[in-house]
Amino acid sequence: MYNIIDFGAKNDGVTNSTFAVRKAVDECVKNGGGVVYIPYGTYVLASVQIFSNIHFVFEPGAKILGSLNPDDFDERENLNYPLYQDYSHSYFHRSMFWGENVENVSFSGMGIIDMREVWERDSENGEDEWRSRRAVKIISVKEGKNIDITDLKMYNATDLAVYLAGCENVRISGLTMHVNIDGISPDCCKNVVISDCNIVSGDDGIVLKSSYTLNRKQLCENIVVSNCTVSSRMCAIKLGTESNGGFKNIAISNCAVYDTCYTGVALEIADGGEIDGITVSGIVMKNVGTPFIIMLTDRRRAPEDTTIGKIKNIVIDNITATGPYGYIYPIRYTTTLPEGELHNKPLIIASSVIGQPDEKIENISLSNIFLTVPGGGTENDRNIIVPEVPDATPSARANGLTLPASGIYFRHAKNVTLNNVNIYTLKEDAREDMVFDDVDNLKK
Repeated sequence: MYNIIDFGAKNDGVTNSTFAVRKAVDECVKNGGGVVYIPYGTYVLASVQIFSNIHFVFEPGAKILGSLNPDDFDERENLNYPLYQDYSHSYFHRSMFWGENVENVSFSGMGIIDMREVWERDSENGEDEWRSRRAVKIISVKEGKNIDITDLKMYNATDLAVYLAGCENVRISGLTMHVNIDGISPDCCKNVVISDCNIVSGDDGIVLKSSYTLNRKQLCENIVVSNCTVSSRMCAIKLGTESNGGFKNIAISNCAVYDTCYTGVALEIADGGEIDGITVSGIVMKNVGTPFIIMLTDRRRAPEDTTIGKIKNIVIDNITATGPYGYIYPIRYTTTLPEGELHNKPLIIASSVIGQPDEKIENISLSNIFLTVPGGGTENDRNIIVPEVPDATPSARANGLTLPASGIYFRHAKNVTLNNVNIYTLKEDAREDMVFDDVDNLKK
């Protein structure tokens, strides 16, 4: 065991203890691995590289504060291959803890990591300009194996909080998060369990990706998400939109979603890749703009040989969504964002299952669905012509803010089975509960 105090760390909440923690890690690595122990107290920290066989253990009451100067953290790495994915999914070193090609790594204990909402400014206007860009991740691992992250509290990150790319055999459990961007993001990962987490996020809560960040196409597969509570400014639980590699064998169950502006559960393919074999069950939602979407587009932000993706073999069962539909919570992108510009209401749009004219979504089963929606749709809404948006970034609003169904809109799909699907409107609505446009082999 390597106590960071023994290597010069100060628990005064002021002194930057980065080099002391790095010394503890180096000594641990030199001796073949072990525990880097963070005792009770408050420490200021910037970037620490992690290595194989290192286990960070927080004593209850231990708290790490991120440095208030983003330049204290490691620079983003130089990459010599094309970047088809978002900026945040391209870099790993600009993090509090980062590692590449590591195995047998864990973070555990009842500790706290507070990044203190530090942003990088995009302009020279300083404090007069509130628009800022994402800054620092909390934990990022590239090409790792046997990664455990358990029981920590994570606050105020201004980039992806936990980002894992190309990792295998991952367990993330018992985290409490209140962060500005995505909460937990497995990208091109295999054999992952995410459970018993409580997440409030300014972007997506739990979001699976299959981007090109590894300079190759790779599946995100064998993933279990269960027993989590999620509130999000965007989507609570999502697959996509980064989808070069695709998603297979994913189970999402027993989660509570609340106060979410956009979508409760989003299953999306935009950049090639395939969704095949997804089960979503036992999800309760309250005050969510759109309960679920299944959407295929052809944005094709991917290598030149990429073709349109596919979505098939989806089971959604035991979903309940209710109101009221109102104020969310004041997550915002910077601490200086004016109060009047908070995104503080759900964007209420019907759920949807939407493919493409030449590539239909197939083998979709919806059962035991109870959606209570605001209603209020007019005759004009009933007759609205929904535009085709083949190259759009998938989202609940991609096909317009109003759909001709009050509950669920289906388009370009085949082999759709419905059993005990119920739509209730709080206000009278002129639209049909469900609308089917170019749907083959519908069973209900």
